[in-house]
Amino acid sequence: MLGLIAIAVLVAISIPFQVRIDDIRGKFRSVEESLYLSSASLRKISLGYTEILSDIYWMRAIQYFGSRKIEEQNPDLLYHYFDIITDLDPRFVNAYRYGGTFLAEPGPFGLGQFDKGVALLEKGRKNNPDNFRLPLEEAFLYYFYPKDYVKAAELFQEAARKPGVAGSREASVKGMAAAALAKGGDRELSKDIWRIIYETSPSEGRRNFAFRNLQEIETMEIEDGLTAALRAYRKKYGKLPGSVKELAAAGYVEGGIPAAPIGGDFVIAPDIDAVRNTELASRKLKEALAVLNAKAARFRKMYGEYPRDLAELRAFVGKETTGEFPEHPMGEEFVYNPASGIVESKWKYGESKEQ
Repeated sequence: MLGLIAIAVLVAISIPFQVRIDDIRGKFRSVEESLYLSSASLRKISLGYTEILSDIYWMRAIQYFGSRKIEEQNPDLLYHYFDIITDLDPRFVNAYRYGGTFLAEPGPFGLGQFDKGVALLEKGRKNNPDNFRLPLEEAFLYYFYPKDYVKAAELFQEAARKPGVAGSREASVKGMAAAALAKGGDRELSKDIWRIIYETSPSEGRRNFAFRNLQEIETMEIEDGLTAALRAYRKKYGKLPGSVKELAAAGYVEGGIPAAPIGGDFVIAPDIDAVRNTELASRKLKEALAVLNAKAARFRKMYGEYPRDLAELRAFVGKETTGEFPEHPMGEEFVYNPASGIVESKWKYGESKEQ
């Protein structure tokens, strides 16, 4: 009963605010012009009820911007609108999240104004220092769009330190930071984070996952060393060796070929002048095929048919979905059947072992 009374009171209070806003709006030729009221002006007409006024503007934002196509949206206007909403109520977390993400994401899901989007989210982080969702949201934007993995990892780590993030959720966010660092090239810090998760997580599954990632990073480091040796060999002889064993026999691998922490064999991927581990390549290939087949199925759901070729699928992944087109771990081309929408690979684990 008290809840219903409170709602009725809030509605009654909001009516004069909306009337005054509409009166002010009538002085302008367009709705857009009326939105450029300053936060200070709105505070004066709020009679101290700034949070209620913020809610009114929030509802109007949803109605106004939600009724227009992406190409009809005005990013400057949208940013200003959400700037006002969050000036009136600095703790309105969902306004930062919605406005920031919509501004930052590229079309067709957003307005492609990355700087404006993250500016709004950074304002939210400053005004809500204990909230973990805001740095987490911003981290994903940096990860998917400019692909600034170092900045994304920094924000993931910030989110992991916030109140409300504990247990498995904390380990998950730290894992995101570690994955971003591994992708961004800072493998040592990535390994440090995975070690912390492995040593401190109460979950056996989480520890196993951390250990798996540690093994993969260590294997990638061996790949890098062998690849450097391979390219030195090619520079001297003008061709690739027949195998990694031949590379070692020529004196380019000090101490012999190391064992991979994750198992498998080290083989030459001639299309990219690199050495790859078969087990790691198999894992990455499995993930890549799962992503590509899912994207082909999504394309059909949206357009009624599968992509005509890999080029169209690549364009779809790059422009209409988050993330990037996964490359073949051995540098080869994927095999695609436009009739079935199935993406496959000629290379399979077990077919490239060293002789």
